[in-house]
Amino acid sequence: MSIFTTSNTPNPLQYLGTGLFALLLMAATAVPAQAQMDDGELPKIDFSANLMQSAQFLSVDEDQGETALAGNWSGFHQVRAGLTSSIQFSENVSGLLMIQAEPNDFGQNGFSPAVDFAILDLQLTDNLTFRTGTPVTGLMNFRGFSDGPITQGNPLIGNSLADMITAAHGVKLIGGFNSFGFDLTVNRSFLEDFTNGNLVASSGVNVIGKFRFTGSEIFKFGAGGAFHTGKGVLPNSCGADTRGLVFACGDRENYNLASKTTASNSTNTHANMPAGTIVHADAKVTPGSADIDAWVGYATESDYSAPVDTASVPYIKNDPYNGSTYSALFGGLGLKYSFSDSFYLAGRFTHASDQSDAVSDFDNTSMNRIQLGFGYNVYEKALFKLEYVNQSETGLAQGSGTALSQIGDNWSGVTAELSFNF
Repeated sequence: MSIFTTSNTPNPLQYLGTGLFALLLMAATAVPAQAQMDDGELPKIDFSANLMQSAQFLSVDEDQGETALAGNWSGFHQVRAGLTSSIQFSENVSGLLMIQAEPNDFGQNGFSPAVDFAILDLQLTDNLTFRTGTPVTGLMNFRGFSDGPITQGNPLIGNSLADMITAAHGVKLIGGFNSFGFDLTVNRSFLEDFTNGNLVASSGVNVIGKFRFTGSEIFKFGAGGAFHTGKGVLPNSCGADTRGLVFACGDRENYNLASKTTASNSTNTHANMPAGTIVHADAKVTPGSADIDAWVGYATESDYSAPVDTASVPYIKNDPYNGSTYSALFGGLGLKYSFSDSFYLAGRFTHASDQSDAVSDFDNTSMNRIQLGFGYNVYEKALFKLEYVNQSETGLAQGSGTALSQIGDNWSGVTAELSFNF
Protein backbone atom coordinates (compact mmCIF):
# COMPACT_ATOMS: atom_id res chain seq x y z
CA MET A 1 0.00 0.00 0.00
CA SER A 2 1.28 3.47 -0.84
CA ILE A 3 2.49 5.66 1.99
CA PHE A 4 0.83 8.70 0.48
CA THR A 5 -2.48 9.70 -1.02
CA THR A 6 -3.50 12.43 -3.41
CA SER A 7 -6.29 14.90 -3.09
CA ASN A 8 -9.22 14.96 -5.47
CA THR A 9 -7.61 17.80 -7.45
CA PRO A 10 -3.91 17.04 -8.03
CA ASN A 11 -1.50 19.95 -8.34
CA PRO A 12 2.11 20.24 -9.59
CA LEU A 13 3.56 19.89 -6.08
CA GLN A 14 1.75 16.60 -5.58
CA TYR A 15 3.12 15.30 -8.87
CA LEU A 16 6.59 16.43 -7.76
CA GLY A 17 6.30 14.55 -4.47
CA THR A 18 5.05 11.42 -6.21
CA GLY A 19 7.85 11.65 -8.76
CA LEU A 20 10.55 12.03 -6.11
CA PHE A 21 9.19 9.04 -4.21
CA ALA A 22 9.21 6.90 -7.37
CA LEU A 23 12.71 8.09 -8.31
CA LEU A 24 14.14 7.07 -4.95
CA LEU A 25 12.55 3.62 -5.18
CA MET A 26 13.88 3.17 -8.72
CA ALA A 27 17.37 4.12 -7.55
CA ALA A 28 17.24 1.42 -4.89
CA THR A 29 15.95 -1.36 -7.15
CA ALA A 30 18.48 -0.55 -9.87
CA VAL A 31 21.40 -1.65 -7.66
CA PRO A 32 23.21 -4.83 -8.81
CA ALA A 33 22.93 -7.82 -6.52
CA GLN A 34 25.00 -7.00 -3.45
CA ALA A 35 27.96 -9.03 -2.39
CA GLN A 36 26.96 -11.73 0.05
CA MET A 37 28.67 -12.73 3.23
CA ASP A 38 30.86 -15.82 3.28
CA ASP A 39 29.03 -19.14 3.09
CA GLY A 40 27.55 -20.13 6.41
CA GLU A 41 28.19 -16.76 8.05
CA LEU A 42 25.20 -15.39 9.94
CA PRO A 43 24.24 -11.71 9.95
CA LYS A 44 26.13 -9.63 12.49
CA ILE A 45 23.93 -8.25 15.27
CA ASP A 46 24.98 -5.66 17.85
CA PHE A 47 22.81 -4.74 20.82
CA SER A 48 22.81 -1.59 22.93
CA ALA A 49 20.58 -0.36 25.74
CA ASN A 50 19.62 3.06 27.07
CA LEU A 51 18.08 3.94 30.44
CA MET A 52 17.15 7.38 31.75
CA GLN A 53 15.48 8.91 34.79
CA SER A 54 14.88 12.64 35.27
CA ALA A 55 13.13 15.07 37.58
CA GLN A 56 11.96 18.67 37.41
CA PHE A 57 11.13 21.63 39.60
CA LEU A 58 9.46 24.20 37.33
CA SER A 59 7.55 27.33 38.27
CA VAL A 60 5.05 29.19 36.06
CA ASP A 61 4.72 32.95 36.67
CA GLU A 62 1.49 34.48 37.91
CA ASP A 63 2.20 37.91 36.42
CA GLN A 64 0.12 37.60 33.27
CA GLY A 65 -3.41 37.52 34.55
CA GLU A 66 -5.80 34.67 35.15
CA THR A 67 -4.25 31.29 34.44
CA ALA A 68 -4.66 27.74 35.66
CA LEU A 69 -0.96 27.06 35.13
CA ALA A 70 0.53 29.36 37.77
CA GLY A 71 2.52 27.64 40.51
CA ASN A 72 5.07 24.87 40.85
CA TRP A 73 5.23 21.78 38.64
CA SER A 74 7.65 19.39 40.30
CA GLY A 75 8.25 15.66 40.45
CA PHE A 76 9.99 12.69 38.88
CA HIS A 77 9.38 11.88 35.24
CA GLN A 78 8.51 8.35 34.22
CA VAL A 79 11.60 6.26 33.57
CA ARG A 80 12.50 5.70 29.92
CA ALA A 81 14.21 2.64 28.50
CA GLY A 82 15.21 1.34 25.10
CA LEU A 83 16.89 -1.60 23.37
CA THR A 84 18.58 -1.09 20.01
CA SER A 85 19.52 -3.82 17.53
CA SER A 86 21.93 -2.99 14.71
CA ILE A 87 22.03 -5.73 12.06
CA GLN A 88 24.46 -6.19 9.16
CA PHE A 89 22.62 -8.63 6.87
CA SER A 90 25.24 -8.59 4.13
CA GLU A 91 27.95 -6.32 2.80
CA ASN A 92 25.49 -3.76 1.44
CA VAL A 93 22.33 -4.43 3.45
CA SER A 94 21.86 -3.33 7.06
CA GLY A 95 19.13 -2.29 9.45
CA LEU A 96 18.50 -0.75 12.85
CA LEU A 97 15.58 -1.32 15.21
CA MET A 98 14.78 0.58 18.41
CA ILE A 99 12.26 -0.88 20.86
CA GLN A 100 11.62 1.79 23.45
CA ALA A 101 9.31 2.82 26.24
CA GLU A 102 9.54 6.61 26.32
CA PRO A 103 6.59 8.29 28.01
CA ASN A 104 7.42 11.67 26.50
CA ASP A 105 7.26 10.44 22.91
CA PHE A 106 4.30 10.30 20.51
CA GLY A 107 1.79 10.86 23.30
CA GLN A 108 2.63 7.67 25.18
CA ASN A 109 2.18 8.00 28.93
CA GLY A 110 2.52 4.36 29.87
CA PHE A 111 5.33 1.85 30.12
CA SER A 112 4.48 -0.27 27.07
CA PRO A 113 7.45 -0.65 24.71
CA ALA A 114 6.91 0.08 21.04
CA VAL A 115 8.80 0.20 17.76
CA ASP A 116 10.02 3.76 18.09
CA PHE A 117 12.50 3.86 15.22
CA ALA A 118 13.38 1.44 12.41
CA ILE A 119 15.50 1.88 9.30
CA LEU A 120 16.53 -0.41 6.43
CA ASP A 121 19.65 0.62 4.49
CA LEU A 122 20.75 -0.43 1.01
CA GLN A 123 24.25 0.76 0.11
CA LEU A 124 23.95 1.72 -3.56
CA THR A 125 27.58 2.78 -4.02
CA ASP A 126 30.47 3.74 -1.77
CA ASN A 127 28.91 7.20 -1.53
CA LEU A 128 25.14 6.64 -1.76
CA THR A 129 22.74 4.90 0.61
CA PHE A 130 19.01 4.31 0.15
CA ARG A 131 17.10 4.27 3.46
CA THR A 132 13.50 3.39 4.24
CA GLY A 133 11.50 2.68 7.39
CA THR A 134 11.09 5.69 9.68
CA PRO A 135 14.07 7.91 8.73
CA VAL A 136 14.91 10.92 10.87
CA THR A 137 13.00 13.88 9.50
CA GLY A 138 14.19 17.45 9.92
CA LEU A 139 16.73 20.07 8.87
CA MET A 140 19.27 19.82 11.71
CA ASN A 141 22.75 18.63 10.69
CA PHE A 142 25.08 18.70 13.69
CA ARG A 143 23.38 19.32 17.03
CA GLY A 144 22.62 16.60 19.56
CA PHE A 145 18.98 15.95 20.46
CA SER A 146 17.40 14.21 23.47
CA ASP A 147 14.79 11.66 22.41
CA GLY A 148 13.34 9.30 24.99
CA PRO A 149 16.17 7.46 26.80
CA ILE A 150 18.77 8.53 24.20
CA THR A 151 20.00 11.77 25.74
CA GLN A 152 23.80 11.78 26.00
CA GLY A 153 24.32 13.46 22.63
CA ASN A 154 22.59 16.56 24.02
CA PRO A 155 24.85 18.38 26.52
CA LEU A 156 21.77 19.83 28.26
CA ILE A 157 18.56 18.14 29.39
CA GLY A 158 15.98 20.03 27.35
CA ASN A 159 16.20 20.65 23.64
CA SER A 160 15.75 24.08 22.07
CA LEU A 161 12.29 25.67 21.90
CA ALA A 162 12.23 25.19 18.11
CA ASP A 163 14.03 21.89 17.46
CA MET A 164 12.05 20.71 14.46
CA ILE A 165 12.88 17.03 14.13
CA THR A 166 11.05 13.69 14.37
CA ALA A 167 10.82 10.31 12.59
CA ALA A 168 8.27 9.38 9.94
CA HIS A 169 7.50 6.60 7.47
CA GLY A 170 9.17 7.27 4.16
CA VAL A 171 12.35 7.01 2.11
CA LYS A 172 15.67 8.86 2.17
CA LEU A 173 18.64 9.06 -0.20
CA ILE A 174 21.90 9.82 1.66
CA GLY A 175 25.11 10.98 0.01
CA GLY A 176 28.44 11.01 1.83
CA PHE A 177 31.71 12.18 0.26
CA ASN A 178 35.10 13.28 1.62
CA SER A 179 34.06 16.82 2.48
CA PHE A 180 30.42 17.00 1.44
CA GLY A 181 27.15 15.28 2.24
CA PHE A 182 23.46 15.56 1.41
CA ASP A 183 20.16 13.80 1.93
CA LEU A 184 16.74 13.92 0.28
CA THR A 185 13.69 12.62 2.15
CA VAL A 186 10.10 11.97 1.08
CA ASN A 187 7.71 10.86 3.84
CA ARG A 188 4.39 11.37 5.60
CA SER A 189 3.90 10.81 9.33
CA PHE A 190 4.82 8.35 12.08
CA LEU A 191 1.34 7.19 13.08
CA GLU A 192 -0.26 6.55 9.70
CA ASP A 193 -3.90 5.43 9.81
CA PHE A 194 -5.69 4.05 6.74
CA THR A 195 -8.90 3.16 8.60
CA ASN A 196 -10.55 6.58 8.70
CA GLY A 197 -11.19 9.53 6.44
CA ASN A 198 -8.28 11.64 7.66
CA LEU A 199 -6.06 10.64 4.76
CA VAL A 200 -8.14 12.63 2.29
CA ALA A 201 -7.99 15.72 4.48
CA SER A 202 -4.24 15.26 5.03
CA SER A 203 -3.19 14.26 1.53
CA GLY A 204 0.32 14.82 0.26
CA VAL A 205 3.87 14.13 1.38
CA ASN A 206 6.74 15.97 3.07
CA VAL A 207 9.79 16.74 0.91
CA ILE A 208 13.00 17.58 2.81
CA GLY A 209 16.42 18.27 1.31
CA LYS A 210 19.66 19.39 2.93
CA PHE A 211 23.42 19.47 2.37
CA ARG A 212 26.45 19.83 4.64
CA PHE A 213 30.12 20.75 4.31
CA THR A 214 32.31 18.60 6.56
CA GLY A 215 35.79 19.04 5.07
CA SER A 216 37.29 20.94 8.01
CA GLU A 217 38.13 19.47 11.41
CA ILE A 218 37.16 22.77 13.08
CA PHE A 219 34.29 24.18 11.01
CA LYS A 220 31.20 22.50 9.53
CA PHE A 221 28.24 24.10 7.76
CA GLY A 222 24.88 22.88 6.48
CA ALA A 223 21.59 24.18 5.07
CA GLY A 224 18.32 22.90 3.67
CA GLY A 225 14.63 23.38 3.09
CA ALA A 226 11.32 21.53 3.34
CA PHE A 227 7.83 21.80 1.90
CA HIS A 228 4.77 19.58 1.58
CA THR A 229 2.46 18.66 -1.26
CA GLY A 230 -1.32 18.48 -1.00
CA LYS A 231 -2.74 19.64 2.32
CA GLY A 232 0.04 18.03 4.35
CA VAL A 233 -0.23 15.86 7.45
CA LEU A 234 -0.79 16.71 11.10
CA PRO A 235 2.35 17.99 12.84
CA ASN A 236 3.78 15.51 15.31
CA SER A 237 2.86 17.31 18.52
CA CYS A 238 1.24 20.74 18.23
CA GLY A 239 -2.18 21.28 19.72
CA ALA A 240 -3.37 23.02 16.58
CA ASP A 241 -5.43 20.96 14.16
CA THR A 242 -3.48 22.33 11.21
CA ARG A 243 -1.79 20.23 8.56
CA GLY A 244 1.61 20.67 7.00
CA LEU A 245 5.16 19.44 7.64
CA VAL A 246 5.10 16.60 10.17
CA PHE A 247 8.27 17.74 12.02
CA ALA A 248 7.34 21.43 12.46
CA CYS A 249 6.59 21.09 16.18
CA GLY A 250 9.43 18.79 17.11
CA ASP A 251 9.43 15.40 18.82
CA ARG A 252 8.29 16.03 22.39
CA GLU A 253 10.12 17.86 25.17
CA ASN A 254 11.77 16.97 28.47
CA TYR A 255 9.76 19.51 30.46
CA ASN A 256 6.27 18.59 31.66
CA LEU A 257 3.81 21.49 31.73
CA ALA A 258 0.11 21.60 30.98
CA SER A 259 -1.48 24.08 28.58
CA LYS A 260 -4.77 25.48 27.39
CA THR A 261 -4.23 23.77 24.04
CA THR A 262 -5.19 20.20 23.28
CA ALA A 263 -1.57 19.07 23.08
CA SER A 264 -0.12 16.75 25.71
CA ASN A 265 2.06 18.00 28.56
CA SER A 266 5.28 17.01 26.81
CA THR A 267 4.66 19.27 23.79
CA ASN A 268 3.57 22.58 25.27
CA THR A 269 6.95 24.19 25.91
CA HIS A 270 7.92 23.86 22.23
CA ALA A 271 6.99 26.72 19.92
CA ASN A 272 3.88 26.16 17.79
CA MET A 273 5.75 26.72 14.53
CA PRO A 274 4.32 27.40 11.06
CA ALA A 275 4.21 24.12 9.14
CA GLY A 276 4.06 25.09 5.46
CA THR A 277 7.60 25.79 4.23
CA ILE A 278 10.78 25.83 6.35
CA VAL A 279 14.36 26.83 5.48
CA HIS A 280 17.26 26.34 7.88
CA ALA A 281 21.04 26.78 8.11
CA ASP A 282 23.41 25.62 10.85
CA ALA A 283 27.11 25.54 11.68
CA LYS A 284 29.41 23.82 14.18
CA VAL A 285 32.79 25.12 15.35
CA THR A 286 35.06 22.93 17.51
CA PRO A 287 38.20 24.86 18.56
CA GLY A 288 40.10 22.92 21.23
CA SER A 289 37.87 21.86 24.12
CA ALA A 290 34.94 24.01 22.98
CA ASP A 291 31.97 22.87 20.91
CA ILE A 292 29.88 25.73 19.45
CA ASP A 293 26.62 25.39 17.53
CA ALA A 294 24.75 28.18 15.73
CA TRP A 295 21.60 27.99 13.62
CA VAL A 296 18.90 30.16 12.05
CA GLY A 297 15.73 29.45 10.12
CA TYR A 298 12.47 30.79 8.75
CA ALA A 299 9.07 29.06 8.64
CA THR A 300 5.83 30.13 6.98
CA GLU A 301 2.29 28.82 6.52
CA SER A 302 -0.54 30.27 4.44
CA ASP A 303 -4.26 30.36 5.28
CA TYR A 304 -3.53 30.04 9.00
CA SER A 305 -6.04 30.21 11.83
CA ALA A 306 -4.98 30.06 15.48
CA PRO A 307 -5.88 26.87 17.42
CA VAL A 308 -8.98 26.76 19.59
CA ASP A 309 -9.38 24.42 22.55
CA THR A 310 -12.36 22.08 22.67
CA ALA A 311 -13.05 23.19 26.25
CA SER A 312 -15.63 25.85 27.07
CA VAL A 313 -12.95 28.55 27.39
CA PRO A 314 -11.20 29.17 24.02
CA TYR A 315 -7.42 28.84 23.92
CA ILE A 316 -7.37 31.85 21.60
CA LYS A 317 -9.58 34.68 22.82
CA ASN A 318 -9.25 36.58 19.55
CA ASP A 319 -7.68 35.14 16.42
CA PRO A 320 -5.73 37.92 14.65
CA TYR A 321 -4.55 35.59 11.85
CA ASN A 322 -8.01 34.64 10.54
CA GLY A 323 -6.75 32.84 7.44
CA SER A 324 -3.74 35.06 6.74
CA THR A 325 -0.08 34.02 6.41
CA TYR A 326 1.70 32.92 9.60
CA SER A 327 5.51 33.23 9.55
CA ALA A 328 8.25 32.94 12.16
CA LEU A 329 11.99 33.45 12.48
CA PHE A 330 13.97 31.14 14.79
CA GLY A 331 17.58 30.53 15.77
CA GLY A 332 19.99 29.81 18.55
CA LEU A 333 23.53 29.57 19.89
CA GLY A 334 24.89 26.72 22.00
CA LEU A 335 28.23 26.17 23.75
CA LYS A 336 29.77 23.16 25.46
CA TYR A 337 33.21 23.38 27.10
CA SER A 338 34.89 20.20 28.33
CA PHE A 339 37.27 20.65 31.25
CA SER A 340 38.12 16.94 31.26
CA ASP A 341 36.85 13.67 29.82
CA SER A 342 34.31 13.49 32.64
CA PHE A 343 33.13 17.08 33.24
CA TYR A 344 31.76 19.89 31.07
CA LEU A 345 29.73 23.09 31.26
CA ALA A 346 27.06 23.96 28.69
CA GLY A 347 24.74 26.80 27.78
CA ARG A 348 22.21 27.58 25.08
CA PHE A 349 20.11 30.55 23.98
CA THR A 350 17.23 30.06 21.53
CA HIS A 351 14.75 32.52 20.09
CA ALA A 352 11.60 32.41 17.97
CA SER A 353 9.67 35.48 16.83
CA ASP A 354 6.38 35.87 14.99
CA GLN A 355 6.95 37.82 11.77
CA SER A 356 3.30 37.84 10.69
CA ASP A 357 1.56 41.08 9.73
CA ALA A 358 -1.42 39.92 11.79
CA VAL A 359 0.41 40.46 15.10
CA SER A 360 2.35 43.61 14.21
CA ASP A 361 0.35 45.62 16.75
CA PHE A 362 1.20 43.31 19.67
CA ASP A 363 4.08 44.10 22.02
CA ASN A 364 4.86 40.44 22.76
CA THR A 365 5.48 38.38 19.65
CA SER A 366 8.56 36.34 20.57
CA MET A 367 9.80 33.50 22.78
CA ASN A 368 13.24 33.10 24.35
CA ARG A 369 14.80 30.16 26.20
CA ILE A 370 18.00 30.28 28.27
CA GLN A 371 19.56 26.99 29.42
CA LEU A 372 22.64 26.61 31.65
CA GLY A 373 23.98 23.34 32.99
CA PHE A 374 26.75 20.82 33.45
CA GLY A 375 27.42 17.16 32.81
CA TYR A 376 29.48 14.73 34.86
CA ASN A 377 30.36 11.15 33.96
CA VAL A 378 29.84 9.45 37.30
CA TYR A 379 31.15 6.18 35.90
CA GLU A 380 31.85 4.97 32.39
CA LYS A 381 28.57 5.02 30.41
CA ALA A 382 26.73 6.85 33.24
CA LEU A 383 26.12 10.60 32.80
CA PHE A 384 24.55 12.97 35.34
CA LYS A 385 23.24 16.33 34.09
CA LEU A 386 21.81 19.34 35.91
CA GLU A 387 20.17 22.26 34.12
CA TYR A 388 18.61 25.64 34.85
CA VAL A 389 16.03 26.76 32.28
CA ASN A 390 14.18 30.06 31.84
CA GLN A 391 11.62 30.63 29.08
CA SER A 392 9.84 33.92 28.39
CA GLU A 393 6.64 33.81 26.37
CA THR A 394 3.33 35.61 26.10
CA GLY A 395 0.72 34.02 23.92
CA LEU A 396 -2.76 34.57 22.58
CA ALA A 397 -4.12 32.52 25.46
CA GLN A 398 -3.70 35.73 27.45
CA GLY A 399 -5.44 37.82 24.80
CA SER A 400 -2.28 39.22 23.20
CA GLY A 401 1.00 38.03 21.79
CA THR A 402 1.55 35.22 19.32
CA ALA A 403 0.34 31.75 18.39
CA LEU A 404 3.97 30.62 18.78
CA SER A 405 3.38 30.29 22.51
CA GLN A 406 1.46 27.30 23.87
CA ILE A 407 1.94 27.95 27.60
CA GLY A 408 1.30 31.69 27.39
CA ASP A 409 3.23 32.44 30.59
CA ASN A 410 6.88 32.84 31.57
CA TRP A 411 8.32 29.82 33.36
CA SER A 412 11.65 28.67 34.80
CA GLY A 413 13.18 25.98 36.96
CA VAL A 414 15.73 23.23 37.46
CA THR A 415 15.88 19.75 35.94
CA ALA A 416 18.16 16.79 36.71
CA GLU A 417 18.89 13.65 34.71
CA LEU A 418 20.84 10.40 35.09
CA SER A 419 21.31 8.29 31.96
CA PHE A 420 23.02 4.97 31.16
CA ASN A 421 24.19 3.97 27.68
CA PHE A 422 25.72 0.54 27.19
